[in-house]
Amino acid sequence: MSFKKVFWSMPNVRSFVAIELSEPARQALTALQGDLAAKLPQQSIRWIAPESLHVTLQFLGDVPHQKIAAIIEALRNICADIPRFSFDLVGLGMFPDSRRPRIVWVGVYEPQGTLVTLHRKVGEALSPLGFPPEERSFTPHLTIGRASRHATPADLRMAGEQITKQDIGLIESVPVEHIVLMKSDLRPSGAVYTPQAILPLAADCSSRR
Repeated sequence: MSFKKVFWSMPNVRSFVAIELSEPARQALTALQGDLAAKLPQQSIRWIAPESLHVTLQFLGDVPHQKIAAIIEALRNICADIPRFSFDLVGLGMFPDSRRPRIVWVGVYEPQGTLVTLHRKVGEALSPLGFPPEERSFTPHLTIGRASRHATPADLRMAGEQITKQDIGLIESVPVEHIVLMKSDLRPSGAVYTPQAILPLAADCSSRR
């Protein structure tokens, strides 16, 4: 079988574009998860592993192998014009609400608007390649836990009540120096994320404005 036939027969790559967290941020969130777990009903929330925590800029789904290079090039081009920045992890919240929480999240605060601009530009760059952004507005957040399949409605209601009582301020500030095109492998034990490409942001964009 020729190389060309092997390449085109390769399975699609489940991919997304994300911002990885710094190690101090991961440690701070791990401590927060542990503190919350001690206060909530046992097995009510399944906590996301620290190494899997990230801020998603755009989920791409199953991507054909032959499109990966073009995606990387498009992301590299936009990153060259986006300056490095930082955001704060602050506060707790739940989706859809505290009475029946399915997702527990930490807020992402970045008042300068660079994060929103980066999200918009990623969508604009990848849309011509067949990956239009979601129609809903971008509300940056970090999912740290999901409702356990073993949790009863009463467990989740109690968990929501306890989370609502928590007074969580600034958790950690996260520097952003690059974005990542990530591969997601779905396994029985959970998703495993592997960087396909790391795209650095500009050190200084002042000369381009």
